[in-house]
Amino acid sequence: MTERDHDRAIELIARRGTEDLSSADSTWLESHLQACRQCADYAADFEKAGQLLRSVTVTATASLVTATQARVRARAIDLQEQHARAVLIALSFCIGVLSSTFSAWLWWKFGGWVAERLGLSSAIVEPGVLFFLILPALVIAVLMLVFPRPLLEETFLASLVRERPGGNQ
Repeated sequence: MTERDHDRAIELIARRGTEDLSSADSTWLESHLQACRQCADYAADFEKAGQLLRSVTVTATASLVTATQARVRARAIDLQEQHARAVLIALSFCIGVLSSTFSAWLWWKFGGWVAERLGLSSAIVEPGVLFFLILPALVIAVLMLVFPRPLLEETFLASLVRERPGGNQ
């Protein structure tokens, strides 16, 4: 027998208890264990170690359970806050795009007429288009700076974090 056969037998012994082996692998392993005393002893020791580990009961202390539950809750709240912020950012972006598009359309439709009636030169009108494109985004940015945690976000987060009746605390 080669070293490769022993390595294959050790791998199959380790896999035998946790996953299904093909019938060819199972047959090969049984024949190898009958022929190789060293691998048969290893298989017996491996099975005894597994039985010993299965016979020992492992329980977590109450403090470990409490600490783990607290960490899981904190992580869940963090994930909910991240989701709420992502929704608000996407909503703000969409509102900004829509209002920028609408204001650009308004300027396109009525800007030329206003410039003509007021006698404004193109040097004023063309930067005006850029200003009206950027204006809604600037207004939203200023509002977000003035109100860092908007009422909408607090209400949305409160509805997400609120515990459901009958749920785990």
